[in-house]
Amino acid sequence: MEITSVQVGKQVKNLREYRKVNLRDLAQEINVNYTGLNKIENGTQKLDIETLAKLVGYFDVPAEYFINSSMKIEQSLSNKKSTFYYREAFKRVLNEYSQEKTKPLKNNPLANFVRNELVEIINTEIPLDEKKYLVTGSVGQGNWAAIPWVSCFDRSVTTSATNGYYMVYLFKEDMSGFYLSLNQGYTFFKEKYGKREGHQKLQHTAKLIRAKVDVPNEFKLMSIDLASKADLASGYEKGHIYGKYYDVNNLPSQSELTTDFRELLEAYKKIVVFMNDRNVKEFNDYLLLQDDLEFLEMDEENYQDAVNNYANQIETRISLIDLDEGTRPPKDVIIDEVGKKRYPRNAKEAAKALLREKFVCEVDPSHETFTSKSTEHPYVEAHHFVGIAQYEKFPEVDLDRTANIVSLCPTCHRKIHHGVDEVRLPMIEKLFEKIKDRLEKVGIEVTMTQLKEFYAIKVK
Repeated sequence: MEITSVQVGKQVKNLREYRKVNLRDLAQEINVNYTGLNKIENGTQKLDIETLAKLVGYFDVPAEYFINSSMKIEQSLSNKKSTFYYREAFKRVLNEYSQEKTKPLKNNPLANFVRNELVEIINTEIPLDEKKYLVTGSVGQGNWAAIPWVSCFDRSVTTSATNGYYMVYLFKEDMSGFYLSLNQGYTFFKEKYGKREGHQKLQHTAKLIRAKVDVPNEFKLMSIDLASKADLASGYEKGHIYGKYYDVNNLPSQSELTTDFRELLEAYKKIVVFMNDRNVKEFNDYLLLQDDLEFLEMDEENYQDAVNNYANQIETRISLIDLDEGTRPPKDVIIDEVGKKRYPRNAKEAAKALLREKFVCEVDPSHETFTSKSTEHPYVEAHHFVGIAQYEKFPEVDLDRTANIVSLCPTCHRKIHHGVDEVRLPMIEKLFEKIKDRLEKVGIEVTMTQLKEFYAIKVK
């Protein structure tokens, strides 16, 4: 009996859904028209030879599957003729690695298999666009690694396991199983924070990423154990974001392994979208802003809360506050979610300013306010006198200095931002006269004419 277009369409749809591939993504991957492919699945358009060849190449099944409605998906997969498939490839590593690493690494067949054939299998079976993704396998350099791995890097993010975000297969040192992990490199954190704090920041970043990226429940394994005391193993464990574990005695089917990879790849793609063309440093700096007690201008309420909370923590150690003198180079700007450059404000600097003024308003100490729950002192707010937004006009100094931060009651703070010029100008002149000497001590040289420009004062 001749197979109909409807039956062909069902074969295509069943295989696509079995492999959990979105129709629009499939059309893009095999470079065919989405509308046409949709009609083929619906049975309203015949499957042409060119599209058939692309489907065969993508799914790696015989052409007979699409034109034989009695052929089941499992049967088409079992008929493949490659020497190694996904499942068998990983099984070989698990079974042979412990023995092979007792032998010389140079020209070792298993080492070459991980670095070459396994990489090719992943590129072929998923499949991956090699212009966009780099797949690399490693068993160590010079000496066998305790934790062999195979990583998939989005080239726009990173091409190294030491930095940025990537997907990776990590084998346990005892070869009892392996993980598919959405992971991140440790180098950025170590260089910025040092080894101990860097590990803490690495784990916190993983938590922040989880809050932004959701995955199916089977990937919500939030910790991994590589059964190793090696330093690199600890970095992988702390950098782990999401993933799944496969036990050597209960390996899933080839189809499940490839489907898992594709699904976790979708989560990886979401991270790339959130990065929005920021490099790894820019993205991580943004993620860890509040963890470092730093805030952007638009986050005013959280900033003021953090200032008061920190002031309460250090109040009994006020004598330990360093004198705020001497110039300091500007901070690195932060790139926000829409790609705009922002100068960060540190709550610690502002807290010192409130303590310096003993929680009174610098415009008029007699101004009454209310008692703050966090400090149990009159509630005041921190205000950068020379606004942070003017950072580009002061390229050699940091504007986020205690000397440049004034303590204002809530009314004066709103007034200096939103009042009419006739009200704001006297406030600005009074504050400038009070603090200009301390500004000079930290290298912030500004004139009253410039301040009028910064505050958009138009009255004389």
